[in-house]
Amino acid sequence: MKKCLVLSVICTVITAACQQPSPSSKTHTPEDSSLIDVVDTVTPETITDSVTLVKADTISYTEDQLLGKWLQPVPGVDKATQGFLLKKKGAITSINTYSMIYDKWSVSHDTLLLWSHAEGSQQKDSAAVIDTTLIKSLTDTSLVLFPIKAAEGYLEEYKKVKSKKR
Repeated sequence: MKKCLVLSVICTVITAACQQPSPSSKTHTPEDSSLIDVVDTVTPETITDSVTLVKADTISYTEDQLLGKWLQPVPGVDKATQGFLLKKKGAITSINTYSMIYDKWSVSHDTLLLWSHAEGSQQKDSAAVIDTTLIKSLTDTSLVLFPIKAAEGYLEEYKKVKSKKR
């Protein structure tokens, strides 16, 4: 009897192993992992706005700090200087820049804006130009500017000339 029982178990196992699986009513399609819904674990409470923690690092200059005559050497001409005279309320005078005439100026934080136009013997007026320069350093006697359209590292250095009292 034991032999019969063992033989029937072996036959059942062999029969089950040899049978082909029945076709599924569902068609299996591979899953696209890019469509898997991922739960967002970040909540609004965990996000800190870092912008509010950063203080502005800009230097601010006033009109009074910039008033005066600022000169620099003329490139290639010994003992000649050029520059501008910054006056109150945006008034400005060109110094030894005969083809470039300054019209007005203003300062905003660390940016010096100089409005100018070119004049020549044949043309009386031309398009206005606004030179935008960053003030890199300013002391009682020195003004260092970086024109924003200049190459990295280029600087214009001016020396303040004390006006003669009459």
